[in-house]
Amino acid sequence: MECRLTSSLEPWFCQVSIRWEFDNSGERKKKVQEVKFGELIRNKADVELALRRAQAAVLNPNKPQTDYLRMTVAQLKDLRNELKFSRNTVCVQLSGPELTDLAFVDLP
Repeated sequence: MECRLTSSLEPWFCQVSIRWEFDNSGERKKKVQEVKFGELIRNKADVELALRRAQAAVLNPNKPQTDYLRMTVAQLKDLRNELKFSRNTVCVQLSGPELTDLAFVDLP
């Protein structure tokens, strides 16, 4: 997971995206794509579920990521993932007046 925090005068928001850098066999793709995952989040309480959904999409790359956008916590828990691990990255962009400019990567 990659987290990017940005100080802004605008109200707080979060955008989750997925950086597709590797194919299903773990080989680096010729073209890296970072694709928005869902809509802009304005409610901080909605971030955790959005991240869980994005992680499920990364671990199930043969299904459209839109399949995961409305999954409940229970559905995510019952999901049998295609992969145990993926080198692709869930990216989290947070922006707001109370944040400091900072980026970090959380490795497993």
